[in-house]
Amino acid sequence: MLPKKEKKVKVAKKNSQQAADQNLIYIQIASYRDPQLLITLKDCIDKAKHPENLRFGIAWQHSNEQNLSKYKEDKRFKILDIPYKESKGASWARSQINSLYSDEKYTLQIDSHTRFIQNWDEELISMWESMNDPYAVLTTYPSDYYPNLPEEKWVKTPYVIHTHSILDGKTQQRPRVLPNWEDIKSPIRAIHLAAGFVFSIGQMIKDVPYDPNLYFIGEEMNLSIRLYTHGYNLYHPHKIIIWHYYIRKGNPKHWDDHSDWGNNSLQADIRNDCLLKRKFDINLGIYNLGNKRTLEEYQNYSGIDYTRNILHLDTIDGKEPPRDLSDFSKWSYEIKEHRETIKWNYNIIDKTKPYRFWAFIFKDQTNNEIYRQDVLYSEDKDLLDGIKREKEFVFNYYSPAQKPSVLIIWPYAESMEWLNKTIINL
Repeated sequence: MLPKKEKKVKVAKKNSQQAADQNLIYIQIASYRDPQLLITLKDCIDKAKHPENLRFGIAWQHSNEQNLSKYKEDKRFKILDIPYKESKGASWARSQINSLYSDEKYTLQIDSHTRFIQNWDEELISMWESMNDPYAVLTTYPSDYYPNLPEEKWVKTPYVIHTHSILDGKTQQRPRVLPNWEDIKSPIRAIHLAAGFVFSIGQMIKDVPYDPNLYFIGEEMNLSIRLYTHGYNLYHPHKIIIWHYYIRKGNPKHWDDHSDWGNNSLQADIRNDCLLKRKFDINLGIYNLGNKRTLEEYQNYSGIDYTRNILHLDTIDGKEPPRDLSDFSKWSYEIKEHRETIKWNYNIIDKTKPYRFWAFIFKDQTNNEIYRQDVLYSEDKDLLDGIKREKEFVFNYYSPAQKPSVLIIWPYAESMEWLNKTIINL
């Protein structure tokens, strides 16, 4: 029989091991002909506090650059052996990795050119738990490392994702140093995801699977919106957990080897336009928006209006969300003057009852009212009687948020009722 003290030690060790076993991390890596992959795997394992709790899913898209036989024999690894000519791009590869998920508690998605801080797994889980948010997603553009330089030469300031412009429904992002990062003690709210660093509960893979039909550009926007509408919340870490190799000069990219990348990218654009309700050509199925929040809620939260192609000024400034939406002037815009003489066919105007006034209503491309002018019968009898059949309008509107697209002529009768309206496309 063991002494009580020895029993307690064994029980403590057992409990500690059980707790560790519950923190399995499924690490997703899509690697395309990357000479950094082996070094990344070694660094990931060597720097982990609990390497026994790591599980790997790797889409190994390769020629003869590397030999992964060592890891193929490791039970922690699931490796998809893909000749690089059969690859269909980054999103397709990440979708394949999703299919290897085995209900691990957490998941970490990284690129194959990544480096880690010491005890990164413990730090990452602790940071995630500190959020007290079961649907927290930690993500950012990792800071830079340089393979040929010692670690002390790597970037030591944490980055956030800065959304700085939008064109035709597609946003542009770039890394930016987290302001006042020395004084920040916890992660901050985010509006955008970086595919090279995503950490959350493993269930996220089932809830929001990667769309294999995307290509490269738009991948991060797509996942950000879908995660948010499925009830997940994005956060930027307040300190460095991993580093990323951005330059990769001379390393082959998928589009270098595949001539059909342009068409694939265009097809991906169509899918994202359907996600954003800009088009309705495709039924996205399981790759559509979630039902926990709406697209409009994401736009209001993020300060990104995909319909009107504008950004909130706080978004441009990189401020932490949510946004103050009460003042339209806080959106990026240019005031433009619209001056136009409108002519119409008087015979199509409803004349069933005597007029009190006509409402001239201009709407934009999204059916929002830009300008309205009511012309009283007592003020302009000739216009409302059809003697004059044209009128000049001058008003201001916000560009590119708005574009005068439709004029509605809507008569209001002396009997205090609206008559049939006439719609003129501009």
